[in-house]
Amino acid sequence: MLFNCIEDFYEPNDLGLMTISFLNQHFTPSFQSQYNYYSGDRMKAYPCYETSSLTSNGNPLNPFDIFKRTFEKKTQMQILHLKTFLRKTKLSELKKSPSWGQHKQHQDSGCDIAGVVYFNSNSIDDGTNFYNAEHDYEPTAIIGSRYNRCVFYSPRTFHSPVMKQSVEERWVQPFFIITRKETYEKLNENNET
Repeated sequence: MLFNCIEDFYEPNDLGLMTISFLNQHFTPSFQSQYNYYSGDRMKAYPCYETSSLTSNGNPLNPFDIFKRTFEKKTQMQILHLKTFLRKTKLSELKKSPSWGQHKQHQDSGCDIAGVVYFNSNSIDDGTNFYNAEHDYEPTAIIGSRYNRCVFYSPRTFHSPVMKQSVEERWVQPFFIITRKETYEKLNENNET
């Protein structure tokens, strides 16, 4: 299976708190994929805006804890480490980028599960492409964006945004999860060096 999908991921109260986060968090200009170098010009990549990584602060109503609690409940998986943040992409910027309409598939690394929660669109054009191999020209599967849909997959799965965005601002919550002890130990070893 290329991906897993959970519809109506957040409970209504938690969904409201997460949506408010998009209005209140500070976003800084960024680009994807961070693994590639674009001569310092984010517009040559997939330009976006991101918050800093969300963290736990002991308040069960903060975005990090809401996501962790919800994912563990819905999947019955224990999270050993979580990186998550909020991302916005602007249609007006994407159309100026050479990435517009291109399929720039990539893999994630350093985690056991990667994924995204969609927040403000219901369109196949705002979803995610999945590929069997790095150099496939066309996606093997496409999952559309749907309000409050969570999609997750193996980090070894080649994927990309669809790159035909239909809304002026696309709101998503990317996440990277470690569930295996071996991966967690490797993360700790890398952080010590």
